[in-house]
Amino acid sequence: MKKLFPYLFLFYFTCITFLQGCSYRGIIRHDIYKNHKDYPEKIQARVMIVSDKFYEKTIYLDNDHIYTFQVNDGLPIAVADALATLFTEVEVNEFKYRQNYDYVVEIDYESMVDMGFAKYRRKGVLSADYTFSPVLATRLQLTVRNPHTEYAVARYASQSATLLPTYRSDPALLLSNIMSIVSFGVLLPLDIQIYGGKVRNKIEETLHNCLAKEIMPAMKEDRVNFTKQHETEKTNIRIDGKFIPFMQATVFIQNSQGLGSGFLISSDGYIITNRHVVGKDRDVAVVLYEERKLMDKTRPLQEMDNKSIGNKVRFAKVLKTNKQRDLALLKIEGENFPYLELETDRNQYLTGQKVVAIGAPFGIEWSVSEGIIGAVRDDNGRDVLQTDAAINSGNSGGPLISLESGKVLGVNTYGKRAQSLDDIGDNIAFAISSFEVERTLEIMQFETPDSKSVSID
Repeated sequence: MKKLFPYLFLFYFTCITFLQGCSYRGIIRHDIYKNHKDYPEKIQARVMIVSDKFYEKTIYLDNDHIYTFQVNDGLPIAVADALATLFTEVEVNEFKYRQNYDYVVEIDYESMVDMGFAKYRRKGVLSADYTFSPVLATRLQLTVRNPHTEYAVARYASQSATLLPTYRSDPALLLSNIMSIVSFGVLLPLDIQIYGGKVRNKIEETLHNCLAKEIMPAMKEDRVNFTKQHETEKTNIRIDGKFIPFMQATVFIQNSQGLGSGFLISSDGYIITNRHVVGKDRDVAVVLYEERKLMDKTRPLQEMDNKSIGNKVRFAKVLKTNKQRDLALLKIEGENFPYLELETDRNQYLTGQKVVAIGAPFGIEWSVSEGIIGAVRDDNGRDVLQTDAAINSGNSGGPLISLESGKVLGVNTYGKRAQSLDDIGDNIAFAISSFEVERTLEIMQFETPDSKSVSID
């Protein structure tokens, strides 16, 4: 039997190799974060790692072969092992059981390969070549939530990069490649499996580094977030005061390409926004102020993901657009919505008048900036209001409101200020006037016995 064992092993390995063919499917192991020492004075809390929101990760390392890595099992266990060094009780479980825990942790994971660095090598007086060393970049993000309100309590993200092995740098890969060549491709599947295993090891290494070097030390420093049960939830309660009526009528909009703002102009669901906010979509996702409770509070620059954030999303139908004047009219189903009144009298656009802009700059939803009307201008035949109220990416489509009358003077459209939160400069911005909105979209607000609606020509 002992003599047959090597042959049985070779037969088994050969079958597996050829069944896999010219692709690789690897499974992330469970022991990525084993043998780490516990932090002193663990936090008394039950923590659940969400296990049922994962997908296979496919990495394309060349044009011919596919390498797929399953992370739905090994990664949650690795995160659980890491958090168990800081919390007294950590389990991996399905999202539907979250109510039994003090905190739930959602995992966002991404890996990609780029060409990396080029190494120059001279071959002769007149010749040279470049050797590229591919780089595996991994990004891991943990979002800690209160399971009862689903507010985000804290978020931790880390990135790690490492050079992938090449045939020139790894003797085992070189040998497998040579065997594949001399066998005229018969042993190519074996070469692919060996290389895939090397890549899987690198993925596990980068995940370990993300957890050990950045995320866990950061969570330890932030332990005050978790030691008093859900105390940070209080920071998520908005105190919007006199601006609540304005915010209730302002909506958060997401299309297939990005996000922006808009505002209701009738109790039966008509919405004004910019045309560039809706793009070419026939329907766009809309979140109302009163239905925002599941919004993230900790990472404003994150691209909106309705699946992971869990907002109550309505869908608005795009009724009218005007690309040249950058305006759009939408409609959501329902009634008794809060709304804002358009100020269509140009005589009310007074230079120096105090205004506020409401929207979602850089995704920071329902934010207010204050300024004045700088001037009323003609922009290639389009009536616009110049203002020094901050209008940045994400503000587009939101209302510019007179603090005196409470009416909408214009639709925030574009600014010449910041490209990001770190880029601060002199502010100048523009809003399309409500006068322009009425004549371009051919609409008119009118009173009903109980509310306000819109007529469309």
